[in-house]
Amino acid sequence: MGVSLGIHLIIFMHVAGIYRSNALTYIELTLQGVSKPSARSIPRPRHRPKGPQPVDVKRLKVTQRLMPQLKPIKTEPAEKDLPDSLVEGINMPDIPVTPGLNIADWNPGDLVETPSSYLEMVRLKIERHKAYPDIARVRQIEGLVTIRFVITPKGHVRAAEVVKTSRHKVLDTAALRAVRDAAPFPKPPRRLFKGRVPLEITIVFELT
Repeated sequence: MGVSLGIHLIIFMHVAGIYRSNALTYIELTLQGVSKPSARSIPRPRHRPKGPQPVDVKRLKVTQRLMPQLKPIKTEPAEKDLPDSLVEGINMPDIPVTPGLNIADWNPGDLVETPSSYLEMVRLKIERHKAYPDIARVRQIEGLVTIRFVITPKGHVRAAEVVKTSRHKVLDTAALRAVRDAAPFPKPPRRLFKGRVPLEITIVFELT
């Protein structure tokens, strides 16, 4: 009990500032001298022997030479007619003259073999020349026109007329114009037709 009271008494006096011990109240630090920095050890490069030096090197001797001056070429004027030796030395071969097929003598009708095939050729040619009248197209007019005409031995059209009207004059006129514009037709083959060829064809005007 007495010891405990003594310890508490000392702590109380120390806290109150009545008693102070001589113990060190600071920490002493020491610094090592670093005035000289430590040297770095850098390895030295390896020694490489020198390569062999060229021996007996001959120096080129360059001599300057003057370029010869070219004489100007004398040219003839362009308008002077000079002979062309290259062209004169070439002889053109003689091409024999052979008689060829005259396009004026060729007749597509000679290719047909039957009368019906010739009449089909005539019909297709008329169809290519048929033009639908603009006024009939606007008014939605349609109809059939039958035309009678004669094909001469030379392929021309004679005596074209309307034998069955469409009851629209504009369509009848267009049908006659198609037959006349399609002429001349291929000449009728003599082995299939004798003389003139009378025909009747119906031309259809229909809006699609």
